[in-house]
Amino acid sequence: MMTPRWSRRSFFAALAATCVGRAASRDLERRLLESLGQLRIADTHEHFYEEKERLKRPTDFFSLAEAYVWADMVSAGLPAESSRIIRDQHASDAVRWRAFEPYWNLVRYTGYAQALRIAIRDLYGCDELSAPAVVALNDRIRSRNRPGLYKWILRDMARIRFLVEDDHCGGCVKVASTKENLAMFVLARRFDKFIIPSGRSDTRQLEAMTGLSISRLKDLEAAIAKSFDQNLAEGMRAVKVGLAYRRDLRFEETAQPDAERDFEAMMSGSRNVPTGFRSAMQRPFRRMEDYLFHHVLQLADAHRIPVQIHTGLFAGTGGVLTNSDPQLLINTFLLHPRVQFDIFHLGYPYQEALGVLAKSFPNVHLDFCWAHVVNPSAARRTLSEYLDSVPVNKILGFGGDYKHPELSYGHAKIARRNVAQALARKVEEGGCSEQEAFDIGSRILYGNAARLFSWNDAA
Repeated sequence: MMTPRWSRRSFFAALAATCVGRAASRDLERRLLESLGQLRIADTHEHFYEEKERLKRPTDFFSLAEAYVWADMVSAGLPAESSRIIRDQHASDAVRWRAFEPYWNLVRYTGYAQALRIAIRDLYGCDELSAPAVVALNDRIRSRNRPGLYKWILRDMARIRFLVEDDHCGGCVKVASTKENLAMFVLARRFDKFIIPSGRSDTRQLEAMTGLSISRLKDLEAAIAKSFDQNLAEGMRAVKVGLAYRRDLRFEETAQPDAERDFEAMMSGSRNVPTGFRSAMQRPFRRMEDYLFHHVLQLADAHRIPVQIHTGLFAGTGGVLTNSDPQLLINTFLLHPRVQFDIFHLGYPYQEALGVLAKSFPNVHLDFCWAHVVNPSAARRTLSEYLDSVPVNKILGFGGDYKHPELSYGHAKIARRNVAQALARKVEEGGCSEQEAFDIGSRILYGNAARLFSWNDAA
């Protein structure tokens, strides 16, 4: 068999056609990105301080970097002493930068670092970091840390129409149900403390929260119901479950007498409670926890409140990843078919399994919150796969998952880019028109979340 021979002319003709094709592809991406850039989007998950609390806090480049970039630096080998120096607000910027720079150079290309770099470039005019640049950058951050900061970043720059606020995190202050907050925030509240108490001291805290005495399992159920009603009155529109950080996500059907026996053992202190990483695998009161988890979901069902569940990768380093496999939730989806589940972070690295779950269960939604910075290329690839397999109304395209709005701005920019690139490929493949691609992007980045969380302009 003879090998085809390329003439010089045919080679350059093919090369020119390829270049034209690539230019057309880039032009399509640009147009979609420009259109999506003008779109006001929904943000399905944040841990923001209230603005008045943020303004009280000393905030600079190093505190912005503590959100996730820090975890990558620890993974790269950041020593405890360097960490102490970087966190020392009394040390000079130059000293802190010297401790920071070697590990920043190792992580500056990760998704976490990309969001930070975009934020400081676009919001504070810092194109490249150095010791002198950090000094100037910190001056700009401090000068901007004044009333109106959130509106400028979230509404004006990131074009976020509303966000779902989970005000449970280290250092967060519970967001008040003020008219101003509810004009932008959808409140998500947690009941994890009620589900996994491990001793009498925990139940005392729950008593203080609810004003109810807790001596029997029935009392704890009543305390959960009262807290649920209190949170509804404050404007709660979603329940958030973060239990994968504490245990696995398989919650069995449990009879009340079995749960009661666990409760009595917990109150009497008759069972050893593991500490450290072992507590994520050894649950001495598992039947009580399983029973109470389903009790919370029954309340969500009764009030038609969607339930957000953390799955996949954990914040920080370490963690028992297998505890957060979304496949562990299959029996929960079956037991509560009317509850709408918002499953977080693509379940990364279990995103393919989660796609199958969303295809199989009408009440399961896929949420890209955090995912575009955890692994930007994996999020883009996964979105393309989901568009081939999952109904488009099941996909929630963006959630920042930060304490500081600057970083959610950076994350939103990466998310828009990913969505535009994934949709451009679908247009090129003949799967949809350019107008249809924009309509899909609008659903993913806004419409689906607006309907799920009953936002005021949802269709």
